[in-house]
Amino acid sequence: VEIAGPEIFLQLNGKFWHSRSYVLGIAAVYLNARIPEITRVSVLDPDELNDFEEVQDEFTGDIIEVIDRRAPDFNGDRETMIYQGIDPNQRGPFPGNTGEFKIIPA
Repeated sequence: VEIAGPEIFLQLNGKFWHSRSYVLGIAAVYLNARIPEITRVSVLDPDELNDFEEVQDEFTGDIIEVIDRRAPDFNGDRETMIYQGIDPNQRGPFPGNTGEFKIIPA
């Protein structure tokens, strides 16, 4: 985390079930609710928001490998939802979800 006045820059480490841009948005909402003076939450490197990392051959520029930065889809929910045309980011225990897949912890 880097704080520059009213702006906060986060570094996304690890793997997430939801898309990385969605996780950044949820973090921004959380931080803004706790610290209303924040005007902007972003990442220093925009590449951190990509769910896949493409490894290129340094000589030809061809993509030789694609690394998945998402958490494992252990039960197939994410891929099934994508197949059915449902946005997987609308599923989860986060407040403000508008999808029908809303989980509210007890």
